[in-house]
Amino acid sequence: MPHRIAGLSLEQERLYRHLLATGPTSIHVLEGQFGREVYASLYELTVRGLVHGNPLMARRPSVAMNGVLMAQAAELQRIQSYVEELDHIYETGHPPEGGDAVTPLVSREQIQHWFETLTVTAEHEIQQFITHPFLPLAPSGRTDSNSRLDLVNHPAKCRVIVEWKTFQSQPAINGLHHSLDRGCEIRLADRLPHKLLIGDRRMAMTPRYPRDHTVRQMLLVHPGTLVDFLVEVFEAEWERALPLTPDPAKFSGLGKLEPSEMVIVEMLVGGAHVDRIASALGVHPRTVNRRLEDLKRKANATTLFQLGAYASRHWLN
Repeated sequence: MPHRIAGLSLEQERLYRHLLATGPTSIHVLEGQFGREVYASLYELTVRGLVHGNPLMARRPSVAMNGVLMAQAAELQRIQSYVEELDHIYETGHPPEGGDAVTPLVSREQIQHWFETLTVTAEHEIQQFITHPFLPLAPSGRTDSNSRLDLVNHPAKCRVIVEWKTFQSQPAINGLHHSLDRGCEIRLADRLPHKLLIGDRRMAMTPRYPRDHTVRQMLLVHPGTLVDFLVEVFEAEWERALPLTPDPAKFSGLGKLEPSEMVIVEMLVGGAHVDRIASALGVHPRTVNRRLEDLKRKANATTLFQLGAYASRHWLN
């Protein structure tokens, strides 16, 4: 009831409405109309800032009750957020009517929503492919009140495979820091088939079109054999990928080497040839050779073997 929203009793609301309608009124007139109980009601209305002056008059409700309105709006927002979060949990466990295996996600907002939902609601494991170009759906350091991501304290296990070329992007490097902070296992690959996110081996997100397509839409894959297939794809790529030593400083871009130089060094130490490094970075082999010469000068090395040995001791530890 309205009087309860404002925190008033029935008698207090009746008196307040009377003063709103009649204007300034002496307390003796009010006592004659409402009886001796009017004094207690007037005291409460005065304390709440609804009534003032002598003779007594009511304040404009939109001003006097602004605090009440703000408190009620905040409570409504809290309830809406709570219901929305419960809805997200429900949607995760219930495929859409009709039993469709996939649901197209056509807007960035939809993609952002389901990225967060699969990540936040995962209880056991998160599996992810990160490909070039990097799409920062969950920027590192995001602190806005609408974000539900807290991956550092997330209980689920996390395994991520990252394309080498992705590390040309500073946001991708920031994302690597964030993943390492929360204890993710990270492996590196020359090239992955597509972007991928799997939550608890139950639901997944993957692109709707091939990598070279101009339309960037995703598919939400519901529980079933398609998710099982995507899990197998992930596991196959995981076996082929190279483990990354969890040392975020080597990708910080603030040390002795630039991020792109560190990628070259990491691949070199891992046994990659110039052509493979060039393919991963999307550059000509001559460019890689030129960068290797620069790195040898920094390391005071004359051969690639000496460069690799120096990098292992000084840059990768």
